[in-house]
Amino acid sequence: MREDRFTGKTAFITGAGRGMGYQVALDMAKEGAKLVVSDVDDEALASADETLTRQGFPVLALKCDVSSRKQVDEAIDRTIAEYGRLDILINNAGLLKSFLIEDTSDELIDKTLDVNVKGILYAIRKAAPIMKKQKYGRIINVASITGKSGDNSTTFVYGASKGAVISLTRSVARQLGPFGITCNAIAPHAVMTKMMEYWDDAKKEETAGKIPVRRLGTIQDMSYLMMYLASDEAGFVNGETVNINGGYYMD
Repeated sequence: MREDRFTGKTAFITGAGRGMGYQVALDMAKEGAKLVVSDVDDEALASADETLTRQGFPVLALKCDVSSRKQVDEAIDRTIAEYGRLDILINNAGLLKSFLIEDTSDELIDKTLDVNVKGILYAIRKAAPIMKKQKYGRIINVASITGKSGDNSTTFVYGASKGAVISLTRSVARQLGPFGITCNAIAPHAVMTKMMEYWDDAKKEETAGKIPVRRLGTIQDMSYLMMYLASDEAGFVNGETVNINGGYYMD
């Protein structure tokens, strides 16, 4: 890590109470970023805020349900009021449930699309004019291998939502690229976050055995990639959805 890679930059991270979102927040803070961490989970958000603050990092913790346009707008307004800038937007918040197709309710379809797709659209729509004015921005969306390959282990709407994330990433990259703003996504697989708690030990061992590097992914793996895409070093990377799965899926 470099201590100054994000000095002077403000990063807004959704779903930052735990897992990948919290890890990338912590790592960016260590490299100089001013943080806005948001989450819908009060307990997780309070824990992240307390831990980051105790370590002396500048952090603004905001409860935010990304499926609410009003809450997303208000959170980004608070970001500008506090820091005056929004340089990095990491759309990490997501919803994953495991159901058979015929058992997937209307409510789950709506909620999955609201969080996984609309939440990202709301955040980018709000951030775009701010970043355009700055003539600078880095947007990173969390997609999934399921958005490329389809999925047979979660509800079918999850893969559909992540396919949408890949498509909207390309659209945003084309439209905002001329303004000094890049938009990229990561496509993880087999990363042991809280959302993956439904995998038992046998499933984990079986999956690791199918991955060429013979291990599951970690939140640190994800953080390293997101930080690269958020850095000036990735200024010529735009519209990409980067596989990060140990070689399990290649395209």
